[in-house]
Amino acid sequence: MDDPNRSDPINGMPPIHPGEFLAEILEDRKMSQAGFARIIGVSAMRISHVVRGERPVTAELALRFGRALGQSPQLWSNWQANYDLKIAQNNLAQDLTKIPRLAA
Repeated sequence: MDDPNRSDPINGMPPIHPGEFLAEILEDRKMSQAGFARIIGVSAMRISHVVRGERPVTAELALRFGRALGQSPQLWSNWQANYDLKIAQNNLAQDLTKIPRLAA
């Protein structure tokens, strides 16, 4: 099976999990994952899993992140959706080429 994290043929960039953005934001603010978790009311393990790319940013987390960081929850949801689409595109690349486009 192909590497789902390979570069995207459209923009040449590999999929970036939103947890990478969260890690950078927390580092810039000199805030620990555990401290951030306490502030937003979730377990530190949950934040750790997101930062490591092992769990997605759910709608609930997007709302909590947005509120705490002064950002739109849609930003977090969009980052997760873009990541998911790139992974799916990479995983299904061969199958997708076999699907004909239907005439309008």
